[in-house]
Amino acid sequence: MAAHIDRMRSSIEDFLVRYPCVDEVVGKASDATKVSKVNLIMGVVAFTAVWLAIGYGSPFLCDIIGFVFPAYLSFKAVESPDTRDDTQWLTYWIVYSYFGILEFFSDYLLFWIPFYSLLKCCFLLWMVKLQRCQPHLHSLHQAVPDREAGTN
Repeated sequence: MAAHIDRMRSSIEDFLVRYPCVDEVVGKASDATKVSKVNLIMGVVAFTAVWLAIGYGSPFLCDIIGFVFPAYLSFKAVESPDTRDDTQWLTYWIVYSYFGILEFFSDYLLFWIPFYSLLKCCFLLWMVKLQRCQPHLHSLHQAVPDREAGTN
C-alpha cells in the first residue's frame, strides 16, 4: 500500500512539474492552508471521488472535469505544429459529445445506475490520459521495424 501511495505522490509531483500554471494555483492554496501540495491534491481528488459517487450535482461536476482540462490540452494541441494530436483530441470530443447525446435521451435510465457519474468521469480521465500517451505510442510504433515490409 505504501508503495502505491509513493507512486501516486511521484506522479502528482511530475504532473505539477509538467503544468506550471496548475502548480502555481496549488502552491497558493498550499500556502494559504499550510498543507503540502501533494497532500492537498490527494485530498481534493478523494473528496471529488466521494462527491461523484454520492453527491448532489455529480453529473455537473463530471461534465466540468471532462471539459476544462481537456479543453486546455486541446487548445495546446491546436497551437502545436503536429496535426496528429489535433486528430486525437477530435476523437476525444466526439466521444464526449456521444456521452451528451446518450444522457440527453436516457437520463432517467442512467440516473438509476449506481455510481454512473464516477464511472463516466473515470472513463473520461482515462481517455485524457490515453490521448496524452498516444503520440509516444505512435513514435514507438514507427521505431519498431515492420515485419511485413521486410518480407516484400
